Amino acid sequence: MKILLINPPLTFFPGSKCVGIGLPLGIMYIAAILEKNGYDVEILDTRVTDYKSQKIGDTKYFGMPWEKIKEKIKQSKPDIVGITNPFTAQLDNAIKVSEIVKDIDSNIPTVIGGPHVSVMAAEFLEDTNSVDFAVIGEGEYTMLDILKYHEGKLNINNIEGVAYRKNNDIILNPRKKFIENLDDIPFPAYHLVDMETFTNPKKVRQRSTKHLREISMITSRGCPYNCIFCSIHLHMGKVWRAHSQEYIIKHIEHVIENYGIEHIHFEDDNLTLDTKRFEDIINSIIEKDIKFSWDTPNGIRADRLTIELLKKMKKAGCTNLTIGVESGDQFILDNIIDKHLRLEDVIKTAKMCKALDMPLSAFFVIGFPGEKKENMEKTLQFAAMLEKEYYVKPSVMIATPLYGTRLYKICKEKGYLVKELTSRSLSEGTQIHGTGLIKTEDFTPKEVKKLVKDFD
Repeated sequence: MKILLINPPLTFFPGSKCVGIGLPLGIMYIAAILEKNGYDVEILDTRVTDYKSQKIGDTKYFGMPWEKIKEKIKQSKPDIVGITNPFTAQLDNAIKVSEIVKDIDSNIPTVIGGPHVSVMAAEFLEDTNSVDFAVIGEGEYTMLDILKYHEGKLNINNIEGVAYRKNNDIILNPRKKFIENLDDIPFPAYHLVDMETFTNPKKVRQRSTKHLREISMITSRGCPYNCIFCSIHLHMGKVWRAHSQEYIIKHIEHVIENYGIEHIHFEDDNLTLDTKRFEDIINSIIEKDIKFSWDTPNGIRADRLTIELLKKMKKAGCTNLTIGVESGDQFILDNIIDKHLRLEDVIKTAKMCKALDMPLSAFFVIGFPGEKKENMEKTLQFAAMLEKEYYVKPSVMIATPLYGTRLYKICKEKGYLVKELTSRSLSEGTQIHGTGLIKTEDFTPKEVKKLVKDFD
């Protein structure tokens, strides 16, 4: 059986910064599991293969032209097609790919996974006739089960973590239990993507501004915390699961030895939750003298760091850190965001990083229901203080009510949404200089945007 996994093109809406392209890790992990089970797998990444950038109205299209995508799918002759969709803002392009598949051959089953369909599976299938299966949650073993179903080895009713149609009804099977032992998953299928293009800084710009061969890597999944705006629970769960120290070291050595990787972005949602595991990884990097640099662009918790650990991190190649602060008002952190973080711990970490000459950045978010202008100003003042006294680079964003989050439910119930959540509105809302989607008795989107703009 031939399986084609596709990473769709991108659409950039007004306010988007320059194009940043990363490895499609989701389908690379799925491909690895499928290959391990004897399937013939191909990955078509339309963002790095025969890609073009073109202006369409006030948007920018980036990726392989649609006609070329159709040609590639025909050439592949797949028995089933899987399509990744990490962001709601890019959902339309994922659907367009599925429509192309059905135009080629309506009998080819199409599968889409990712955070959006995990949260909105029934609504998604009701609105989309070109997708046969929606994967809810982690996709590795659910995709494997879907293939076994098409081989007649499993009953669709017994496949957990999938939504599908049956007699014009939308069926949502129970969610699959999250993978407990992540070490059972092979390394991502790097050999199925164009690693030379991905790691060439002259061709592909990733997170770093340095001219290094760089990739992203994830060492754990899930997060036990409950921040009001976060959607990670809906896709990866609240139970934190992690690769072992041994697995991670082998993974790092694998990408360095086979692909010449010089820098790694650790993209975990909670990299340092288990400080012993994290310190074991750091100690191994030092003991084995593994030569590479790394950072934490997705943010880590400020209250999981010590001066001793930071010293080791720097020795192990860490070039800069990012922490998630969210608010500079303790009341908002405790009662609105539910962050479970003390601002004194943020200051303590900032002091330590300054003492060690470790570059530090911090995420802040304003514009939550329950916030007043004075609360937002307090956050901006705190961010300014950190920058002035400890050289912490701030990044201030506007709260975005992503589907399924507590923030979305509050805004929906209280009528705070000023726009329907579409690909465009969510894309514009999540930009640093974007337009907010929330209006309460205490603020308007324009007022919040002005605060962010004036701060910058």
